[in-house]
Amino acid sequence: MATYSSIRYVSSGGAGVTVYANFAAFPASPSEGDLAYANDTDALYVRKGSSWNRIDSGEEAPVILTEPSTTHALPANGSTNTVTMTAQDPEGFDIVYGIAYNTANNARPTQLSSDTTINQSTGVYTFTPSTNSAHAGSFKARLSASDGANTTTRFVNISLEFAIEVLLAAGGGGGNEDAGGGGGAGGLVLNTNYGFTAGTTYNIVVGAGGAVGSGQSGRGVAGGDSTFSAGSTLVYTATGGAGGGPYPAATGEDGGSGAGAGRATSGQAGASTQASYGGLGFGNAGGDCNSNQGAGGGGGAGGAGQTAPSLGQGGAGGAGKASTITGSSVFYCPGGPGWGYSASQGAYTDGTASSYGAGGTGGDYGGSLNAAAGAAGVCIVASKVQASSTTGSPSVSTSSRSGYYVYTFTSNGSITF
Repeated sequence: MATYSSIRYVSSGGAGVTVYANFAAFPASPSEGDLAYANDTDALYVRKGSSWNRIDSGEEAPVILTEPSTTHALPANGSTNTVTMTAQDPEGFDIVYGIAYNTANNARPTQLSSDTTINQSTGVYTFTPSTNSAHAGSFKARLSASDGANTTTRFVNISLEFAIEVLLAAGGGGGNEDAGGGGGAGGLVLNTNYGFTAGTTYNIVVGAGGAVGSGQSGRGVAGGDSTFSAGSTLVYTATGGAGGGPYPAATGEDGGSGAGAGRATSGQAGASTQASYGGLGFGNAGGDCNSNQGAGGGGGAGGAGQTAPSLGQGGAGGAGKASTITGSSVFYCPGGPGWGYSASQGAYTDGTASSYGAGGTGGDYGGSLNAAAGAAGVCIVASKVQASSTTGSPSVSTSSRSGYYVYTFTSNGSITF
Protein backbone atom coordinates (compact mmCIF):
# COMPACT_ATOMS: atom_id res chain seq x y z
CA MET A 1 0.00 0.00 0.00
CA ALA A 2 1.24 3.45 -0.87
CA THR A 3 2.00 5.98 1.82
CA TYR A 4 2.48 9.69 1.37
CA SER A 5 5.42 11.98 1.92
CA SER A 6 5.82 15.74 2.02
CA ILE A 7 9.22 15.50 0.25
CA ARG A 8 9.65 18.15 -2.43
CA TYR A 9 10.73 16.83 -5.84
CA VAL A 10 12.19 18.99 -8.58
CA SER A 11 12.16 17.25 -11.96
CA SER A 12 14.98 17.65 -14.46
CA GLY A 13 13.25 16.57 -17.63
CA GLY A 14 11.86 13.29 -16.24
CA ALA A 15 15.15 11.37 -16.31
CA GLY A 16 15.03 8.19 -14.24
CA VAL A 17 11.23 8.33 -13.93
CA THR A 18 9.19 5.44 -15.35
CA VAL A 19 5.64 6.26 -16.39
CA TYR A 20 2.87 3.72 -15.68
CA ALA A 21 -0.82 3.80 -16.53
CA ASN A 22 -1.82 3.73 -12.87
CA PHE A 23 -0.56 2.82 -9.39
CA ALA A 24 -1.65 -0.82 -9.82
CA ALA A 25 0.83 -1.18 -12.68
CA PHE A 26 3.85 -0.25 -10.52
CA PRO A 27 6.47 -3.04 -10.19
CA ALA A 28 6.11 -5.15 -7.06
CA SER A 29 9.86 -5.46 -6.39
CA PRO A 30 11.56 -2.23 -7.40
CA SER A 31 14.90 -0.94 -6.19
CA GLU A 32 15.28 1.50 -3.29
CA GLY A 33 14.96 5.07 -4.59
CA ASP A 34 13.22 4.18 -7.87
CA LEU A 35 10.82 6.82 -9.17
CA ALA A 36 7.45 5.99 -10.76
CA TYR A 37 4.76 8.21 -12.26
CA ALA A 38 1.03 7.27 -12.26
CA ASN A 39 -0.43 8.71 -15.43
CA ASP A 40 -4.10 8.49 -14.35
CA THR A 41 -3.60 10.69 -11.27
CA ASP A 42 -0.55 12.69 -12.36
CA ALA A 43 1.22 11.56 -9.19
CA LEU A 44 4.93 10.90 -8.63
CA TYR A 45 6.16 8.21 -6.19
CA VAL A 46 9.52 7.20 -4.74
CA ARG A 47 10.33 3.69 -3.53
CA LYS A 48 11.32 3.76 0.14
CA GLY A 49 11.87 0.49 1.96
CA SER A 50 8.97 -1.81 1.17
CA SER A 51 6.45 0.80 -0.02
CA TRP A 52 5.87 3.46 -2.61
CA ASN A 53 5.71 6.98 -1.09
CA ARG A 54 3.84 9.64 -2.97
CA ILE A 55 5.78 12.90 -3.42
CA ASP A 56 4.00 16.17 -2.67
CA SER A 57 4.40 18.74 -5.42
CA GLY A 58 3.51 21.48 -2.92
CA GLU A 59 1.04 23.08 -5.28
CA GLU A 60 -2.41 22.25 -3.86
CA ALA A 61 -3.78 22.81 -0.38
CA PRO A 62 -6.53 20.70 1.28
CA VAL A 63 -10.09 21.50 0.21
CA ILE A 64 -12.78 21.88 2.90
CA LEU A 65 -15.68 19.52 2.24
CA THR A 66 -17.76 20.20 5.37
CA GLU A 67 -17.73 23.87 6.34
CA PRO A 68 -17.97 24.62 10.08
CA SER A 69 -20.34 27.34 11.24
CA THR A 70 -18.72 30.74 11.68
CA THR A 71 -20.35 31.07 15.13
CA HIS A 72 -20.98 28.45 17.79
CA ALA A 73 -22.69 28.65 21.21
CA LEU A 74 -21.45 26.34 23.96
CA PRO A 75 -24.08 24.83 26.28
CA ALA A 76 -23.98 26.38 29.74
CA ASN A 77 -24.81 23.09 31.46
CA GLY A 78 -21.29 21.75 30.82
CA SER A 79 -22.27 19.01 28.38
CA THR A 80 -19.89 18.32 25.50
CA ASN A 81 -20.79 19.41 22.00
CA THR A 82 -19.13 19.34 18.63
CA VAL A 83 -18.12 21.26 15.52
CA THR A 84 -17.31 19.33 12.34
CA MET A 85 -14.89 20.29 9.57
CA THR A 86 -13.86 17.68 6.99
CA ALA A 87 -11.25 18.19 4.29
CA GLN A 88 -9.66 16.35 1.39
CA ASP A 89 -6.28 16.83 -0.24
CA PRO A 90 -6.42 17.07 -4.07
CA GLU A 91 -3.08 15.24 -4.26
CA GLY A 92 -4.33 12.40 -2.08
CA PHE A 93 -2.28 13.04 1.06
CA ASP A 94 -3.61 12.26 4.54
CA ILE A 95 -5.20 15.17 6.41
CA VAL A 96 -4.13 16.18 9.91
CA TYR A 97 -6.61 18.42 11.76
CA GLY A 98 -5.58 20.99 14.35
CA ILE A 99 -6.89 23.88 16.46
CA ALA A 100 -5.45 27.14 17.80
CA TYR A 101 -6.94 29.95 19.92
CA ASN A 102 -6.58 33.73 19.92
CA THR A 103 -5.17 33.64 23.44
CA ALA A 104 -1.73 34.38 24.87
CA ASN A 105 0.61 31.49 24.05
CA ASN A 106 -2.38 29.65 22.56
CA ALA A 107 -3.61 28.87 26.09
CA ARG A 108 -6.89 27.05 26.47
CA PRO A 109 -9.70 29.64 26.83
CA THR A 110 -11.39 29.87 30.22
CA GLN A 111 -14.70 29.06 28.54
CA LEU A 112 -13.44 25.45 28.17
CA SER A 113 -12.94 23.14 31.15
CA SER A 114 -10.68 20.72 29.25
CA ASP A 115 -8.66 20.58 26.04
CA THR A 116 -10.49 20.22 22.75
CA THR A 117 -10.32 16.70 21.32
CA ILE A 118 -10.17 16.04 17.58
CA ASN A 119 -11.17 12.90 15.75
CA GLN A 120 -8.56 12.71 13.00
CA SER A 121 -10.72 10.30 10.98
CA THR A 122 -13.93 12.33 10.97
CA GLY A 123 -12.85 15.95 11.54
CA VAL A 124 -15.09 16.24 14.62
CA TYR A 125 -13.91 18.76 17.24
CA THR A 126 -15.36 18.10 20.72
CA PHE A 127 -15.61 20.95 23.24
CA THR A 128 -16.27 20.68 26.99
CA PRO A 129 -17.50 24.05 28.32
CA SER A 130 -16.99 25.45 31.81
CA THR A 131 -19.97 25.60 34.17
CA ASN A 132 -18.53 28.59 36.06
CA SER A 133 -20.65 31.65 35.26
CA ALA A 134 -17.56 33.81 35.80
CA HIS A 135 -16.15 32.25 32.62
CA ALA A 136 -18.87 33.64 30.37
CA GLY A 137 -17.46 35.19 27.23
CA SER A 138 -16.18 34.28 23.78
CA PHE A 139 -13.03 33.34 21.92
CA LYS A 140 -11.97 32.72 18.33
CA ALA A 141 -10.75 29.27 17.30
CA ARG A 142 -8.75 28.54 14.17
CA LEU A 143 -9.52 25.09 12.80
CA SER A 144 -6.87 23.73 10.43
CA ALA A 145 -6.50 20.91 7.92
CA SER A 146 -2.94 20.13 6.77
CA ASP A 147 -1.52 17.73 4.18
CA GLY A 148 1.98 18.08 5.65
CA ALA A 149 3.01 20.85 3.27
CA ASN A 150 -0.05 23.10 2.93
CA THR A 151 -2.69 24.12 5.45
CA THR A 152 -6.26 25.33 5.00
CA THR A 153 -7.93 27.12 7.93
CA ARG A 154 -11.37 28.24 9.04
CA PHE A 155 -12.25 30.57 11.94
CA VAL A 156 -15.11 29.98 14.38
CA ASN A 157 -16.30 32.50 16.99
CA ILE A 158 -17.26 30.44 20.05
CA SER A 159 -19.31 31.86 22.92
CA LEU A 160 -20.42 30.72 26.37
CA GLU A 161 -23.44 32.51 27.82
CA PHE A 162 -25.12 32.16 31.19
CA ALA A 163 -28.19 34.22 30.34
CA ILE A 164 -31.79 33.47 29.50
CA GLU A 165 -34.89 35.54 28.81
CA VAL A 166 -37.81 35.19 31.21
CA LEU A 167 -41.38 36.39 30.77
CA LEU A 168 -43.68 35.83 33.74
CA ALA A 169 -47.37 36.77 33.61
CA ALA A 170 -49.84 36.41 36.48
CA GLY A 171 -53.48 35.45 36.16
CA GLY A 172 -55.90 38.18 35.15
CA GLY A 173 -58.75 39.25 37.42
CA GLY A 174 -62.30 38.11 36.72
CA GLY A 175 -64.99 40.48 35.54
CA ASN A 176 -68.21 41.36 37.35
CA GLU A 177 -71.41 39.79 36.06
CA ASP A 178 -73.89 42.62 36.52
CA ALA A 179 -72.86 45.98 35.07
CA GLY A 180 -69.41 45.44 36.48
CA GLY A 181 -66.04 46.62 35.29
CA GLY A 182 -63.59 44.42 33.48
CA GLY A 183 -60.96 42.44 35.33
CA GLY A 184 -57.47 43.76 35.91
CA ALA A 185 -54.50 42.55 33.93
CA GLY A 186 -52.13 40.18 35.67
CA GLY A 187 -48.74 41.49 36.70
CA LEU A 188 -45.94 41.09 34.16
CA VAL A 189 -42.21 40.46 34.61
CA LEU A 190 -39.92 40.61 31.59
CA ASN A 191 -36.15 40.18 31.87
CA THR A 192 -34.25 39.84 28.59
CA ASN A 193 -30.88 39.08 30.19
CA TYR A 194 -31.28 37.04 33.36
CA GLY A 195 -28.01 35.41 34.42
CA PHE A 196 -28.57 31.85 35.56
CA THR A 197 -26.35 29.33 37.33
CA ALA A 198 -25.71 26.02 35.55
CA GLY A 199 -27.10 23.07 37.49
CA THR A 200 -29.64 25.10 39.45
CA THR A 201 -33.29 24.09 39.19
CA TYR A 202 -35.67 27.00 38.62
CA ASN A 203 -39.16 26.38 39.98
CA ILE A 204 -42.15 27.96 38.28
CA VAL A 205 -45.66 28.65 39.57
CA VAL A 206 -48.27 29.84 37.07
CA GLY A 207 -51.19 31.82 38.49
CA ALA A 208 -54.76 30.92 37.55
CA GLY A 209 -57.22 33.45 36.19
CA GLY A 210 -59.79 34.90 38.59
CA ALA A 211 -63.43 33.81 38.50
CA VAL A 212 -66.40 36.01 37.65
CA GLY A 213 -68.03 37.98 40.47
CA SER A 214 -71.83 37.69 40.81
CA GLY A 215 -74.28 40.43 41.63
CA GLN A 216 -73.99 44.19 41.52
CA SER A 217 -71.87 44.34 44.66
CA GLY A 218 -69.57 41.41 43.96
CA ARG A 219 -66.13 42.26 42.66
CA GLY A 220 -64.56 39.67 40.37
CA VAL A 221 -62.02 37.31 41.89
CA ALA A 222 -58.37 38.33 41.66
CA GLY A 223 -56.01 36.31 39.51
CA GLY A 224 -53.33 34.10 41.04
CA ASP A 225 -49.70 35.15 41.45
CA SER A 226 -46.97 33.66 39.23
CA THR A 227 -43.47 33.12 40.62
CA PHE A 228 -40.01 32.16 39.34
CA SER A 229 -37.60 30.80 41.96
CA ALA A 230 -34.01 29.56 42.04
CA GLY A 231 -34.47 26.51 44.21
CA SER A 232 -36.17 27.92 47.31
CA THR A 233 -35.03 31.49 46.66
CA LEU A 234 -37.68 33.73 45.12
CA VAL A 235 -36.44 35.57 42.03
CA TYR A 236 -39.57 37.17 40.52
CA THR A 237 -43.22 37.58 41.47
CA ALA A 238 -45.95 38.73 39.09
CA THR A 239 -49.05 39.60 41.10
CA GLY A 240 -52.51 38.53 39.94
CA GLY A 241 -54.84 41.16 38.52
CA ALA A 242 -57.64 42.47 40.73
CA GLY A 243 -61.25 41.56 40.00
CA GLY A 244 -63.60 43.76 38.03
CA GLY A 245 -65.35 46.56 39.89
CA PRO A 246 -68.96 46.23 41.14
CA TYR A 247 -71.93 48.32 40.17
CA PRO A 248 -70.58 51.84 40.75
CA ALA A 249 -71.22 53.51 44.05
CA ALA A 250 -69.71 56.70 42.66
CA THR A 251 -68.85 58.12 39.29
CA GLY A 252 -65.65 56.66 37.87
CA GLU A 253 -65.57 53.42 39.85
CA ASP A 254 -62.95 51.32 38.12
CA GLY A 255 -62.26 47.71 37.30
CA GLY A 256 -59.09 45.91 38.31
CA SER A 257 -55.55 47.19 38.33
CA GLY A 258 -52.90 47.36 35.65
CA ALA A 259 -49.88 45.93 37.42
CA GLY A 260 -51.57 43.37 39.56
CA ALA A 261 -52.21 45.22 42.83
CA GLY A 262 -55.74 46.23 43.81
CA ARG A 263 -56.95 49.81 43.39
CA ALA A 264 -59.65 51.66 45.19
CA THR A 265 -60.38 54.35 42.62
CA SER A 266 -59.53 55.08 39.00
CA GLY A 267 -57.14 57.80 40.09
CA GLN A 268 -54.67 55.33 41.58
CA ALA A 269 -52.01 53.50 39.60
CA GLY A 270 -51.25 49.84 39.97
CA ALA A 271 -47.84 49.00 41.45
CA SER A 272 -45.16 46.84 39.86
CA THR A 273 -43.37 44.19 41.92
CA GLN A 274 -39.97 42.49 41.92
CA ALA A 275 -38.48 43.89 38.72
CA SER A 276 -41.75 43.60 36.83
CA TYR A 277 -42.43 45.88 33.90
CA GLY A 278 -42.01 49.31 35.38
CA GLY A 279 -44.80 51.23 33.67
CA LEU A 280 -47.92 52.09 35.67
CA GLY A 281 -51.17 50.50 34.59
CA PHE A 282 -54.55 51.79 35.66
CA GLY A 283 -58.22 51.10 35.08
CA ASN A 284 -60.48 53.31 33.04
CA ALA A 285 -63.29 55.35 34.46
CA GLY A 286 -66.79 54.02 33.82
CA GLY A 287 -70.05 55.72 33.05
CA ASP A 288 -72.09 57.98 35.30
CA CYS A 289 -73.75 55.94 38.03
CA ASN A 290 -76.58 58.47 38.18
CA SER A 291 -77.60 57.29 34.72
CA ASN A 292 -77.30 53.63 35.73
CA GLN A 293 -74.16 53.04 33.71
CA GLY A 294 -71.64 50.27 34.33
CA ALA A 295 -68.20 50.50 35.82
CA GLY A 296 -65.08 51.02 33.76
CA GLY A 297 -62.74 48.40 32.33
CA GLY A 298 -59.64 46.96 33.91
CA GLY A 299 -56.16 48.43 33.63
CA GLY A 300 -53.42 47.33 31.26
CA ALA A 301 -50.07 45.84 32.17
CA GLY A 302 -47.57 48.65 32.23
CA GLY A 303 -49.62 50.93 30.05
CA ALA A 304 -52.33 53.51 30.52
CA GLY A 305 -55.90 52.59 29.71
CA GLN A 306 -57.96 54.45 27.17
CA THR A 307 -59.76 57.68 28.00
CA ALA A 308 -63.03 57.52 29.89
CA PRO A 309 -65.86 56.21 27.68
CA SER A 310 -69.04 58.01 26.82
CA LEU A 311 -72.15 57.49 28.92
CA GLY A 312 -73.93 54.28 28.10
CA GLN A 313 -70.78 52.41 27.20
CA GLY A 314 -68.50 50.14 29.21
CA GLY A 315 -64.92 51.08 29.91
CA ALA A 316 -62.05 49.93 27.69
CA GLY A 317 -59.36 47.58 28.85
CA GLY A 318 -55.84 48.92 29.20
CA ALA A 319 -53.00 48.14 26.82
CA GLY A 320 -51.13 44.86 26.93
CA LYS A 321 -47.36 44.57 26.86
CA ALA A 322 -45.74 43.38 23.63
CA SER A 323 -42.83 40.92 23.65
CA THR A 324 -40.97 38.95 20.98
CA ILE A 325 -39.73 36.28 23.41
CA THR A 326 -41.49 33.56 21.39
CA GLY A 327 -40.09 34.82 18.09
CA SER A 328 -42.94 37.08 17.03
CA SER A 329 -44.57 40.04 18.72
CA VAL A 330 -47.27 38.91 21.13
CA PHE A 331 -49.26 41.05 23.58
CA TYR A 332 -49.56 39.90 27.18
CA CYS A 333 -51.79 41.00 30.08
CA PRO A 334 -54.34 43.38 28.54
CA GLY A 335 -56.98 44.77 30.88
CA GLY A 336 -60.56 43.49 30.66
CA PRO A 337 -63.19 45.78 29.13
CA GLY A 338 -66.46 46.41 30.91
CA TRP A 339 -69.96 46.31 29.46
CA GLY A 340 -72.23 48.87 30.91
CA TYR A 341 -75.87 49.72 31.25
CA SER A 342 -76.16 49.60 27.46
CA ALA A 343 -75.00 46.86 25.10
CA SER A 344 -71.87 48.69 24.06
CA GLN A 345 -68.68 46.99 25.14
CA GLY A 346 -65.43 48.76 25.82
CA ALA A 347 -62.62 47.57 23.57
CA TYR A 348 -59.39 45.80 24.37
CA THR A 349 -56.17 47.48 23.40
CA ASP A 350 -53.49 45.16 22.04
CA GLY A 351 -54.94 41.92 23.31
CA THR A 352 -57.81 39.46 23.31
CA ALA A 353 -59.64 37.59 26.01
CA SER A 354 -57.43 34.55 25.38
CA SER A 355 -54.18 36.44 25.93
CA TYR A 356 -52.08 35.21 28.86
CA GLY A 357 -52.82 37.26 31.98
CA ALA A 358 -55.78 39.09 30.42
CA GLY A 359 -58.47 40.56 32.61
CA GLY A 360 -61.97 39.18 32.16
CA THR A 361 -64.79 41.11 30.51
CA GLY A 362 -67.44 42.68 32.74
CA GLY A 363 -71.12 41.85 32.14
CA ASP A 364 -73.93 44.21 31.16
CA TYR A 365 -76.68 45.57 33.41
CA GLY A 366 -79.87 43.54 33.39
CA GLY A 367 -79.06 41.80 30.11
CA SER A 368 -77.81 38.48 28.83
CA LEU A 369 -74.24 39.52 28.04
CA ASN A 370 -72.07 37.57 30.41
CA ALA A 371 -68.88 38.51 32.13
CA ALA A 372 -65.70 36.46 31.63
CA ALA A 373 -63.13 35.03 33.97
CA GLY A 374 -59.55 36.27 33.83
CA ALA A 375 -57.03 34.39 31.70
CA ALA A 376 -54.38 32.26 33.37
CA GLY A 377 -50.79 33.43 33.47
CA VAL A 378 -47.73 31.93 31.80
CA CYS A 379 -43.97 31.59 32.19
CA ILE A 380 -41.85 31.61 29.04
CA VAL A 381 -38.11 30.93 29.11
CA ALA A 382 -36.02 31.49 25.97
CA SER A 383 -32.45 30.19 25.90
CA LYS A 384 -29.68 29.67 23.36
CA VAL A 385 -28.82 26.39 25.10
CA GLN A 386 -31.06 23.41 25.69
CA ALA A 387 -32.28 22.72 29.21
CA SER A 388 -30.89 19.54 30.76
CA SER A 389 -34.29 18.72 32.27
CA THR A 390 -37.81 20.08 32.80
CA THR A 391 -40.91 19.09 34.75
CA GLY A 392 -44.50 20.13 34.23
CA SER A 393 -44.49 19.23 30.52
CA PRO A 394 -43.82 22.68 29.01
CA SER A 395 -44.03 23.03 25.26
CA VAL A 396 -40.68 23.64 23.57
CA SER A 397 -40.06 25.26 20.21
CA THR A 398 -36.79 25.39 18.29
CA SER A 399 -38.25 26.86 15.11
CA SER A 400 -40.36 29.83 16.23
CA ARG A 401 -37.30 31.87 17.18
CA SER A 402 -34.07 31.27 15.33
CA GLY A 403 -31.19 30.09 17.53
CA TYR A 404 -33.33 29.69 20.67
CA TYR A 405 -35.08 27.02 22.67
CA VAL A 406 -38.41 28.54 23.77
CA TYR A 407 -40.07 26.82 26.75
CA THR A 408 -43.70 27.77 27.53
CA PHE A 409 -45.13 26.80 30.93
CA THR A 410 -48.92 27.05 31.27
CA SER A 411 -48.87 25.15 34.57
CA ASN A 412 -46.46 24.66 37.46
CA GLY A 413 -43.10 23.08 36.64
CA SER A 414 -39.34 23.51 36.70
CA ILE A 415 -36.40 23.93 34.38
CA THR A 416 -32.71 23.11 34.86
CA PHE A 417 -29.78 24.14 32.63
